[in-house]
Amino acid sequence: MKLNKLLDLNKGDIVSIVGAGGKTTLMFSLAEELRYSHKVLVTTTTKIYIPNKKLYDFTHMSKNENKLYINSKSKGTYLLGSSVNEENKIIGVNFSYLDNIYQYFDYILIEADGSKKKPIKAWRKDEPVVYAKTNKTIGVLDITVVGKLAKEVNVHRLDKFIMLTNADVNKPITINHLFNLICHPEGLFKNSFGEKILFINKVENSEEILLANNLLEMIRTQTNFSLSRIISGSLLNKNYKKYPRRICSD
Repeated sequence: MKLNKLLDLNKGDIVSIVGAGGKTTLMFSLAEELRYSHKVLVTTTTKIYIPNKKLYDFTHMSKNENKLYINSKSKGTYLLGSSVNEENKIIGVNFSYLDNIYQYFDYILIEADGSKKKPIKAWRKDEPVVYAKTNKTIGVLDITVVGKLAKEVNVHRLDKFIMLTNADVNKPITINHLFNLICHPEGLFKNSFGEKILFINKVENSEEILLANNLLEMIRTQTNFSLSRIISGSLLNKNYKKYPRRICSD
C-alpha cells in the first residue's frame, strides 16, 4: 500500500513533518505519490536544501505571491520558498503567507523542523515551527540511532536531548531514550496540531524490526499519551507497515 494511504491523507490535508532522520525524504515521497493526480504544495517553515529538479514540477522563490503559481490548474508538485540563501538552502515562508495560499492546493506538505542532517534531535523553545492550520503532524524517528553515542555528532541540540530523555553524554542511546523523546510534552510532538502520527524510519532488517516492535510495546502501555497512528518502514526501500489502532493509546 502507498504511504499516503497508510497515513490516511485526504484532499485538503495540511501536513507538517517534524523530527529527524528522513523528514525531507518523507515529504518528497508523499509528493511523488500525489503529484500526478493532484496539485501538491511542498514548502518549509525553516530551511531545506534545494532538492533534485526531478522531485518537483514548478517552483517559486519569493516573498511575494505569484498569482500564476497559485491559480494554476496544472497537477504536480509546487516547491515554494521565500528565497535561497548562500548555502543553497530554501528559506521558508511565514504563516501569514501560507494563510493566503493554502486553499489553492489539494495537499500541503511542510517540513517544519531542522536537524542539521543529524539522525536525532531535541528542541529549543521556538521549535518546531508548526503551521497552526496543520491537521496532521508526522513525527519522524530514525530507529538506527539506537546504540549510537549521545554526543554532538549524532544529536542536534544535545543539551536539550539529555534533559528530555535522561540519556548520558557519550553513552549509547537506548529504546528508553527514544520512548522518552516521543512521549515527553516538550519532545517529538511539541507544538503539534491535529493528528499525531509517528513514522519510524530505517527499519530494514530483523534487528531493526525487533527494536521498532519493542518501542511500540512501550508506547502501547503508556496511558497519558496518544497517537493517531504509527507507521514503520524504510523510505529508501519504500516498504512500510501500519500498526493496529490498539497500539495507540486512546
